[in-house]
Amino acid sequence: MKILVAICVLISLASAEYVLKSRENMLAFRDECVKELSLPADLVEKYTKWEYPNDAQTQCYIKCVFTKWGLFDVQTGFSVENIHQQLENGHADHNEALHASIAGCVDNNEQGSNVCEWAYRGATCLLKEHLEKIQKSLVPKA
Repeated sequence: MKILVAICVLISLASAEYVLKSRENMLAFRDECVKELSLPADLVEKYTKWEYPNDAQTQCYIKCVFTKWGLFDVQTGFSVENIHQQLENGHADHNEALHASIAGCVDNNEQGSNVCEWAYRGATCLLKEHLEKIQKSLVPKA
């Protein structure tokens, strides 16, 4: 019985580990969220240029994409660890300045904003502070 419990614990720990996402994942998440939210073409065009206006549709789009990505949870907010792993291609040292910078962009929604605004607030900070690293993490691997 103890062995069975130990195996279950190991399986749950292994399944909780973040899996890096690719450019293809990002494009699929984008398409899924655009369809789910019935977004107009003019907004989608802006998103492809890394432009995210502060409006309700864009806020919910950001929440949708970051949730599918495994970087945001509607109950707990952003996962600094997962974001760091994604930006460092799975080789994050959580004692670095980058980890602190990522953590500085996210909050626990003390403001009481709706979940879309909460996601948008953190994501726009991350994009402002780390756009180059985000784009680099999405470059197709040779």
